[in-house]
Amino acid sequence: MFLPTIISITFLFGGLFTDALPSEGRKHNFLRNGKLPIPTRDSTHVITVTVEEDNTSLGGFERPKFIEREFTVFDPVHKRKGNAKRPLVLAYHGVMSDSETMRQLTQFDREAKDRGWVAAYPQGEWKFSEKMTNWNGAGCCSQGQDDIAFTKDMIDYIVKHFNVDENEVYVTGVSNGGFMVYRLLCEMGDRENGKPWISAASVHSGLLGAWQADFSSCSISTDTSLVHFHGLADPVVNITGKPEGKQELLPFAPVTNAEWKSVNASIDYVAEAMCGSNAITSTSNPTESTTCHQMCDGKVEYCMVEELQHMWSGCSDESLHMYDPNHATNVDATKYFADSFARHSSKKETNL
Repeated sequence: MFLPTIISITFLFGGLFTDALPSEGRKHNFLRNGKLPIPTRDSTHVITVTVEEDNTSLGGFERPKFIEREFTVFDPVHKRKGNAKRPLVLAYHGVMSDSETMRQLTQFDREAKDRGWVAAYPQGEWKFSEKMTNWNGAGCCSQGQDDIAFTKDMIDYIVKHFNVDENEVYVTGVSNGGFMVYRLLCEMGDRENGKPWISAASVHSGLLGAWQADFSSCSISTDTSLVHFHGLADPVVNITGKPEGKQELLPFAPVTNAEWKSVNASIDYVAEAMCGSNAITSTSNPTESTTCHQMCDGKVEYCMVEELQHMWSGCSDESLHMYDPNHATNVDATKYFADSFARHSSKKETNL
């Protein structure tokens, strides 16, 4: 039986071994002290970081703003082969959820163990009177924290401490976490080596949204692939989109005031950015309930699941609120996403 080892590591400003901050440029790197223990077997690390965000004005002086954030890393160390670097999957939970629920919902630990990857589960920031967690994915829900900076911090940290290939970083998200993945695609950009921060992405039950319908800042890398899953019966993030002010299933201000595109508009936007065309190049039916369309010769794909509501396709755990009652006949979204990431990696190696 798998018995995870929980290791809590807290990084505090001004610690004895605090790294020096960069003297110029956008400072997204967090402060840290201490060293990560080297695991000797399958293990889970719960890591707290202090992220430096945009400066804030205090008493007329511009001072750095710091906020503590947390993420969980699952490292199947027995799959390590020498010094070979491994891919990383980051999985973003939905609104009013948490990293541990996302871990149980998606079971990306399973794929990490089978494939020799590393899986990480970021924790959204508590907002709105400490009553809900969320990401500031464009369209929903909070703009308070800097989740772009937090994501870069996580990637840098995991690359350094878990022998991860910085050019093989995959992101996935559900609902508000899916909105966040679209925003990451739009705004993460490239590293200093010219390679994108995100190699491949997948979204479940999220859409391309915007604050005040401004998509002008969205710049998606042509080197990044995307797979999108959505239930045709989703009553929360409806496939037809949501104009500003329209009430949805969750009638509170962050959602009421948000807006997002339809599935077709979101996918068309990405495809146009990826290859300059929104033409469907192939169609498949992985199960009777699911139809998948490919665009850009497979670089962009979206799958629609009949009768699926705001749930994770293939989830068989009845204790979770995103449990899929038709999991036996619907596609296992986790495996489908992992397979798409693996194909992206294989194509990259072929093109070297």
